[in-house]
Amino acid sequence: MKKFFLVLLRFFFGYGQKNIIPYAAPNTPVPTKDNRTIQKISFFIVAHPDDIELFMGREARHQVLDNNIERKVFIVLSAGDANRKNRKKPFRTVSWWQAREQAHTAAISFWNDHKNDVIEQEIKVNDRYITEITIGSNISLYNFRLPDADKNTSLAELVYQQKETITDLVHHQNYTLEDIKQSLIEIIESESKHAQQAAFYIMDCDHERNPDDHKDHQATSLIVLDILPKLSIREKSLSGYLTYFIKTKPMNLEGEDKQKSFETWALMGDVLDCCGYKKNDDEHHMQWVGKEYKSFSIKPDQDMDEIHNLNKLRNQDK
Repeated sequence: MKKFFLVLLRFFFGYGQKNIIPYAAPNTPVPTKDNRTIQKISFFIVAHPDDIELFMGREARHQVLDNNIERKVFIVLSAGDANRKNRKKPFRTVSWWQAREQAHTAAISFWNDHKNDVIEQEIKVNDRYITEITIGSNISLYNFRLPDADKNTSLAELVYQQKETITDLVHHQNYTLEDIKQSLIEIIESESKHAQQAAFYIMDCDHERNPDDHKDHQATSLIVLDILPKLSIREKSLSGYLTYFIKTKPMNLEGEDKQKSFETWALMGDVLDCCGYKKNDDEHHMQWVGKEYKSFSIKPDQDMDEIHNLNKLRNQDK
């Protein structure tokens, strides 16, 4: 009963995302991206709205603060709905996946010290609408909002050729696997057309290094591995991170990095709470906070055959 009245109060008094995420006024123009030649750009490409914060948050936060990296791009393929997209309860203004996405946006704005407005717009990529969120002129978030569910088609089913198409949650647009790849290529090429170096960050999809991982984690990384050799960027580097496997590993972040890891996850929990959902501060999630384990790095001067060798994992036993 107490929880019911708390949610009721939030509904009537408008307590929600605006208290945590500094979204701009509706008519605020989107910052113009710098068209000059830049040296460095980074792409974090994951399956779910909290994957970056849980598994590569220290690296991402440092890059957000690093002025030598002129562009930082965060791409999330699934909405993270976990088949809960239609379970919006009374007095909740947003659904579960929307709350998760808002928490992800809040985290990156927090790393940016909330210095810039957060502006959301629908853009067209590969003849389909997706969501771009800009934070200032050098940070962009792209959200495909594809389903992440056991009862609906998942990214893994596309990659492993068990299904032919997947449909996004907002615009109900169909994507084949090739459509997703082409959309990613268009975003990356558009963002990096003036960059000399591009660094890519993904979750390690090697079954031996990173066992028992989420299938959509693996599928997302396999998609990235497949398109990397096709990109026109001259210098590309790639880093992979361990995910669920690190639950048994010791907490390895120290000092400010450790503090910010816990503060970031607390902020994301506050966003979920403000939207009327349970915070992800349970033992299941907290076992990954305060940790970050990079499993491999492929430098720009290394042979891209190493990327092809990683991509062969798709043909392994599922």
